[in-house]
This record gives sequence, structure tokens and C-alpha cells, in this order.
Amino acid sequence: MDLPDELVELFKSDDGKMFVPPKKQAPVTADDRLASSFQQITDFVKENDRLPEIEAKDISEASLAARLNSIRIDKGKVESLEPIDELGLLAMPEAPKSVDELFEGNEFGLFGGVGDEILKVKNVLSKPRPVKERAKRDRAKDFDQFRAGFIEQQKLLGEGKLKLQRYVSVEQLHIGKYYIYGGQMLRIVDAGEKKRVYDRKKERFRVIYENGSESNMYRRSLSMRLYEDGYAVVGAEEDSVYKKLTDDDEIKGYIYILKSRSEDPHVQNVKDLHKIGFTSTTIADRIKEAEKDPTYLMSEVEVVDSYVLTGDYNPQKVEHFIHRVFADAKVDLTIVGPDGREHTPGEWYSVPLLAIEQAVNMLQNGDIVDYHYDKDQQRIVSNSNNE
Repeated sequence: MDLPDELVELFKSDDGKMFVPPKKQAPVTADDRLASSFQQITDFVKENDRLPEIEAKDISEASLAARLNSIRIDKGKVESLEPIDELGLLAMPEAPKSVDELFEGNEFGLFGGVGDEILKVKNVLSKPRPVKERAKRDRAKDFDQFRAGFIEQQKLLGEGKLKLQRYVSVEQLHIGKYYIYGGQMLRIVDAGEKKRVYDRKKERFRVIYENGSESNMYRRSLSMRLYEDGYAVVGAEEDSVYKKLTDDDEIKGYIYILKSRSEDPHVQNVKDLHKIGFTSTTIADRIKEAEKDPTYLMSEVEVVDSYVLTGDYNPQKVEHFIHRVFADAKVDLTIVGPDGREHTPGEWYSVPLLAIEQAVNMLQNGDIVDYHYDKDQQRIVSNSNNE
């Protein structure tokens, strides 16, 4: 088809480009957004020669740190980003496989010393639920000398002079004390000499049950049972099983548990949604202006629980270890920040408060290495069914 000379000249000129249809851009995928957000972290590290810090005053840097933590504990995201991880930012230290490795080797960097330096602010009370019998027991031949004690404890519980305190720490184990497990009362009446078994020293407790049976259990095994669904019988006025702070205690920071006050249905509909974080300043300073920060879902937050860290702990790695325990319960929520961009805040988990409490207190004595959070059962469970 012949075209007029004027039209041919127009096509040949710079103005002729207006007749060329624009190229269609490929739609942006979730993988593209993930790669782009990770590239921002990479660019920050290249520019500053360090990782972004979660405690940074600059909100952008703190958001990058939270995003990196979020990516590191998500296996799918790590696998997707490994081909472009030029700086090795996704590499993570191996989790400890034993208590000795946790405390003595200390390769994970959690502890520089030993002791009960994680202090709980409050305890959770609840009615015990019956569970199946787990351990084989023998008849206690001298049960008659213990019978009256069980009757008296049950009487005092009924009168409100004693109460049940949720078992969350090995500090609650004492000879002569009473406990509830599987809906049945038991008492620790004696302890044997500590003996080395494989890689650690162990001692056995003689445990008498109110049905007249007894069991010879390792301290650790009894503690593991009580972690699952156990209670200590304590005085009605007893508030805490943890030591009090003294003037010699050097506070390293606080692990805090937050609940969002967001009215967004996507947030409200997540069951047991909690943020688990750490701050070296006060919690009040950390959550100041939370409604302007994507890290806090652009909403005010409520402090529902907190722990004081003192002694020789590495606080950031303590926090990171707890995040590992709850990795499968992590919740990804997309929030539009004040800059108009989408953010995926880290450290938000769909976890009951009691499970978080147990994890922190199991961490201080090393029991946590044998446990993980089961999101289907919604509780801390043992990695093995072996005693």
C-alpha cells in the first residue's frame, strides 16, 4: 500500500515513535517483590559495611533488620533467595543439638555464664486438663506415710489456701513439694546421687503419686513431663518462683511480648497473634509511636508480658533462638507504611502466651533444645517421645 510522502516522512522522524505501541511490562510476582526487598538489605550492607540493626533509631534500618530476620527463619524464602545472596546474608549458625553444646561449647553465643538470669514478670494460672498416663509406675510399699499429705493438700486447694501455678521452669522442682500432672497429684520425696549418664550428670527423683504408685524418674524427665501439662502446688499468696533483681544485677535488656490493637480484620482474625521482640532500652521507648511504624503493623500495641535479661547472656541471640523455636508459627502480614510502600514486618507469631512463657524459661536451663512449638497442637512439645 502506497502512503503519502508526508506520512512516510513523519514515520521516519523522531515524532514517528508515537506510532510504536509501548512494550507490555511483565506483571510483578511475589518472588520479584521478595528479591527486590532483599536487594535493599544487600545494598544497605554494601554501603555501611555492617548488618542493619533492629534497635536502630532510624525506622528504615530497623525495618531492614526485621525483614532480614523474617527471611532467615523462612525456609521457602531462603531457598528462593540463595542464588542472589552474594554477601552470604542468609547463612545461619547451626542450632545446638545438646545442653552441653548450648552451655559449655556456647558456639551459638547464647550464654557467657550459667544461672537463672532470665526473670519472669508474672505467672499464668489455669485449670489442668487430664492427659493419658505416660510412665510405668510401681506400687509404693510405704504409701501410708504419704497418704495424709495428699489428703491435706487437696483440702487446702479446695479451701483456696493453696493454688496451682503453671509449671514453666525447673526452678519449681523441690524435694517435698507437690505437683499436678495428668490430672493427678504427685510429690517429690527424695533425690538420688548425681551420676554421669552419657554426656551429662543426672539424678533420679523418687516420685509418689496420690493413687499409691511411685516412679523413679530423672529430674530432667520429670521436668519434661511437667512442661507438657504440669502445675506446682503453691501458697495462695505466692506470686513468683523466680529470684528478685538485686543491685548487683546488670540488666542487658528486655524480651517483650506485644499484642496489636489494630482494627484491620486481617490482623484481628489471626488467633493468638503476638510479637516477640527484644530491646536494650525501655519497652516504652521501643514501642513509642508504634502507630507510625510498619514493624508494629501501623497501630498501637499492648505489652502483655516481658522478661528481664541480666548476667552474661547474649540478648540478641537469645531472642533469635526463641524465634527459631516458633518459626513454623510465624505470620506474614503485609502493611502499607507511611512511605506508601508495602512492608512485611517480622517477629509476629500465632502462638499462645503460655507457650512463649515456657520457651523463655526452658531456654535458661537448656531444656529448649529438646523441644519445638507444634502449631497444630498449639503447644511446646518434645522432639522425641523417649524418656
